[in-house]
Amino acid sequence: MDYSKKTIEMAQLIAETCTSCKRCMKDCLFLQQYCEDPQKLFQQFLEEGLDPIVPYSCMLCGHCTVVCPLQLKLDEAFLAMRQDLIKDELPLKQLKSVEMHQRLSTSKFFSAVNRGDTK
Repeated sequence: MDYSKKTIEMAQLIAETCTSCKRCMKDCLFLQQYCEDPQKLFQQFLEEGLDPIVPYSCMLCGHCTVVCPLQLKLDEAFLAMRQDLIKDELPLKQLKSVEMHQRLSTSKFFSAVNRGDTK
């Protein structure tokens, strides 16, 4: 997988700047599941890559940035990884949960707008 210069730079910034304080991990089940600390996770990404399920498991909520004393944008880095994976034509069928989310998120059954539940 060839990641974009932007993605690599974002990952390098996090890998080089993160102090491993783990404040971002306190309330993040995603980070708790996939790493010991974000610095190591981004170092791993730079050295050997990550399983595509990792960036797709981040909820992109931005809570990590809010609690980070350095305001590191982990969510934006994971989003950039996703964008690169799609540009490289990663078939979503390889990520069953992502494929299911993509299908269900546009379903009228799961959309308040299409059901008329908006207020």
